Amino acid sequence: MRFEEQLKKNSPLRKIIDYLRFLHMAIGNHIISRIPSYFLRKILYKYFMFVKIGKFSHIQMRVRMYSPHKIKIGNNCSIGNNSLLDGRRGIEIRNNVDIAGYVKILTLGHNLDSPLYETIGATVTIKDHVSIFTGASVLPGLTLEEGSVIALDSVLTKSTEPWGIYAGNPAKLIRKRKVNTITYLHNYKRYFH
Repeated sequence: MRFEEQLKKNSPLRKIIDYLRFLHMAIGNHIISRIPSYFLRKILYKYFMFVKIGKFSHIQMRVRMYSPHKIKIGNNCSIGNNSLLDGRRGIEIRNNVDIAGYVKILTLGHNLDSPLYETIGATVTIKDHVSIFTGASVLPGLTLEEGSVIALDSVLTKSTEPWGIYAGNPAKLIRKRKVNTITYLHNYKRYFH
């Protein structure tokens, strides 16, 4: 039997691979994410979960990740507690990005008009100096342009303009920020978070 045939859906080898893949993700989401040490969590995310994490970036406790090996986080970023990073179609977070707690970044969903309920989705790209406030959701395939702000509990359904502030469900452009350059870094951390 050819290797490709052994990997087909519902084959014994495919079931074993899927089990190990989900076990790996469960270890990250239920054990590693609860370790009260940024340093240790970052090492385990990088070398056990294969998340690409830049310098001075911090992931707070209880962040859940799907397909963590498809998540790239730049330098000086902060990912808040209890957030969800759905990396199944890829997430690219550039530099100096602030993501508050309870944020959902989604890259995959289902085609509701398909009789097979097929999955659809695309990569989310978050450019430099973006701030996403507590409880906001970002839907698949969007690009958050430089300096964008997504307000508290907003649901972003369309890509943003640079330096725009978005709020609501669905999120709409409220106004442009009064700055177009930022010099502070989002590399703060709260110990034991």
